Amino acid sequence: MMRVLLMFFSLMLAFNSYGQLKGAVPQKDQPNHMGEERKVARTTPESLAKNNADKLKKSLKLDEKQYKELYAALLEYEKGVAANAKSKLSKKEQFNKLNQLNARRQEQLKKILSKEQYHAYIMSFP
Repeated sequence: MMRVLLMFFSLMLAFNSYGQLKGAVPQKDQPNHMGEERKVARTTPESLAKNNADKLKKSLKLDEKQYKELYAALLEYEKGVAANAKSKLSKKEQFNKLNQLNARRQEQLKKILSKEQYHAYIMSFP
């Protein structure tokens, strides 16, 4: 019985190892995006705001005026987050400041987006 269990676990380990190696070796039938370079992470407030605004423009079907206002609101929020992260405030004060920034951003989004767009924006979060 012990030999059977040992053999079973050895086979499981071998199949698992093979499955992991299969992804490391280029395959003939790999998807096209596998050979592409990965995106460089953007961490400036401007790039974060632009990235989020671009995603929302596409998903919420924003017009140019809404896009510009949304970008400005997101840029203000991201700059506030960056300044908050660099501040010497206590954790509690930083948390409260982030809540204030988020509440301000939500109020701005309510003014920029239509009711349907704002509802779709809120429902996009899990």
